[in-house]
Amino acid sequence: MRHRLPAASIAALIVCCAQAHLAQAQTFDFKNIVSVNGPPVVVNQTSQFNMAGLFMVGGNTSGTVVQTGTTNAVGVLQFGGTTSASISQTGTFNAASVGQVGQSATSLLSQLGAMNSGSIAQFGATNSSTVVQNSP
Repeated sequence: MRHRLPAASIAALIVCCAQAHLAQAQTFDFKNIVSVNGPPVVVNQTSQFNMAGLFMVGGNTSGTVVQTGTTNAVGVLQFGGTTSASISQTGTFNAASVGQVGQSATSLLSQLGAMNSGSIAQFGATNSSTVVQNSP
């Protein structure tokens, strides 16, 4: 005995499968920026998976990274007279690393998520850093 699905059932099955596929879609945003004596760098990322790398060399370096997603990762490496880094991450998993070498080094790291990891290394005559980590 052979069974046939009505056309409406087939259409419903196709729509359900298509929606299930869309629900599993994942977005990635990867940015690597190299700046030599350039202007301040600002990176805003709002994908599910965000990753940013900033390598900055110059007299005055300034980098800002804002990430909102499930998984966020950023690395900032700055060499200059005055170095400044600001990182804001909101997601389930957040990881950030900052390395600064210069006369004056300033960094701000803010993370809101279930698992937060941050590290800051500063080598300068004047160093200042602020780290805020919270879980929802």
